[in-house]
Amino acid sequence: MMGKKEILSIMLVITLFVSFLSSAFLVGPLVSFGNAADISEDDNNATTLNLTVFHLQPRVNWYDFQYNNSGTWESKLNQQIDVDNSNEYRFIVNVSSDQGWDDIEYVWINAWADLGSEASYYNETAGGNINLNLTYDNTSGTAFWNMTFPTAGEASLVSEDCTEASETDPIGNPATTDCRNLTFAFIPSYQFRSAAGDGSWEDGPGFNDTWSWNFNITVVDLEGPYYSWDNPLVGNSTDEFGVFSYTDLISVGWPSITGNPGTFADNDSFITMETRSNGNYSLSVNVTDLTHKENPSYTIDNSTIWTEGGDLAQTQFDGSSEQWYYGGAASYHAAENDGTIVTTNDIGWAVSIPLAVHAGEYNATIYYHLYTET
Repeated sequence: MMGKKEILSIMLVITLFVSFLSSAFLVGPLVSFGNAADISEDDNNATTLNLTVFHLQPRVNWYDFQYNNSGTWESKLNQQIDVDNSNEYRFIVNVSSDQGWDDIEYVWINAWADLGSEASYYNETAGGNINLNLTYDNTSGTAFWNMTFPTAGEASLVSEDCTEASETDPIGNPATTDCRNLTFAFIPSYQFRSAAGDGSWEDGPGFNDTWSWNFNITVVDLEGPYYSWDNPLVGNSTDEFGVFSYTDLISVGWPSITGNPGTFADNDSFITMETRSNGNYSLSVNVTDLTHKENPSYTIDNSTIWTEGGDLAQTQFDGSSEQWYYGGAASYHAAENDGTIVTTNDIGWAVSIPLAVHAGEYNATIYYHLYTET
């Protein structure tokens, strides 16, 4: 027979066991048996490998050659331009530097008339009318533009339209890459060499039209120095444009002769002619019969008239329609490599006055003809 203490112990054990079972049913089993899912693999593509490439060489991202049409800039790449000392043109160049803009020292634009050969180069033949250099200079901390011609006056820099503007680099890292638009504005003068092209202008960059103006763009970085054309993704930034012919017979002096019948009379001093031509040119002259000012029925045949000047020795007009050439028999003078004007200051006139001639004043019309070879 169990005592009271034994009975109480058994009841306590039973109570605890029942409590344990009831807790298990209330909160779930403490141990789970078996698989929740059958997973054989997993992947994660939420991370990336980041690579930033810095070019040591600067980049020319794009460029254009443009005409200022009443404030609107129009592209003139592979087209001809006018050169009357008033039309304004510009090169615009977009340049990037992955090493910051302080490393950019120079941007050079060299242009030259190729004179029919794509093997030509800047300043191969000296002369301001066939060579042009525009420079952006960033070496002093304050950028400035200048223009170099072997002889001054053949063009003028338009300083107010030479500008610099920050842009977003099209491919670089905005946090580290500096990108800017640079414009180089200038006005070509009258004898800036004509270039009609080789018959049809080819689109696209590079030198593919002879008898054109070639140009190349070079950006120089301080560190190497590195040059934009060393960048394999840029290469040479080269292109072309053309120039219409320009011809201008500016002024000619008036010869005045006084003489007696039966004498060979000439003007007391030479007269001067001023002309402009941006290509090879010829300069010819023709003259009518001399006609009495008060009585037009009195005339002196033009075969009595003589002239000289330029390359032409004193020569008698033969009365035909053939013209004289101060530059030789129908030949062309070579275009002027320098200057904005051509002065012929040794033109002389003379008349072999016939014996049987009425007194009085006679006038003849002189026709000068300047022609620019195209």
